[in-house]
Amino acid sequence: MSIKFNIIFRACDIVEAVNKSPRPFGLNKREIIKICFKSVVEAVKPLPHTIIVLGDKLSDEIASYFSSFNVKIINGDFGNDASIRASIEQSLQFPDDEWVYFCEDDYLHHPDSFYRFTQLIENKSQLTIRKKKLLSKKYISFEPDLVIHPPDYPDRYLTNQRKPSYIFLTDDYHWRQISNTTFTFLTRVSTVKKHYKTLIKSSYGANDAYLSEHLYGNRSFKDKCLCLSPIHGLANHMHVDTFTPCVNWEDIFLKYRHLI
Repeated sequence: MSIKFNIIFRACDIVEAVNKSPRPFGLNKREIIKICFKSVVEAVKPLPHTIIVLGDKLSDEIASYFSSFNVKIINGDFGNDASIRASIEQSLQFPDDEWVYFCEDDYLHHPDSFYRFTQLIENKSQLTIRKKKLLSKKYISFEPDLVIHPPDYPDRYLTNQRKPSYIFLTDDYHWRQISNTTFTFLTRVSTVKKHYKTLIKSSYGANDAYLSEHLYGNRSFKDKCLCLSPIHGLANHMHVDTFTPCVNWEDIFLKYRHLI
């Protein structure tokens, strides 16, 4: 199976953090953008891919940094909501069978992240779900559309946040069904087109709660997607209170900091 990743990296360095949460390792937003972008570039490098940087009022410093890579750069005066919509519109140019990764600018990626994504996609047939038909002894089997959310948020392990979920296995990695994400996720282009109205509506107010409720299935998947998060996580949202557990992110951060 030939898999191509189309990465749309949304970047804005004029706002430190929308949720006001402090950044790790004493980093400022511009340092985080550079390190996180470099981690994506290095992780996807061995695989067929394109990268679009969708910049929102980028500073000269960050615009110059992106220009040093072989990527397409779109720099405009969007605002957060409009930049989400612009990223969705950009994704529609790609063929239906390719994959698009909507990536916010503050996710540090594990070097193996895109290799693991490839493993999961290549074994997508193993994601078939078997359910008993209502009021019947018969079962139906189906394969929902797949969405991948690469971090493993720590609050999923809190007593009041735990949820029953499907667990899947690829060659040497586990994947857990989740029902909530941010606007950083990977899916097939055909899935974006199928759920275009939901994605656009969720962009108003950057409403990831609306996105999650209407895009991801829980136990029923009628017209909804199966969203999976890796265990251990393959990306880390760079806020001090959202660290993906059981991975030495400081080592990964230091590796990429050395390269920028």
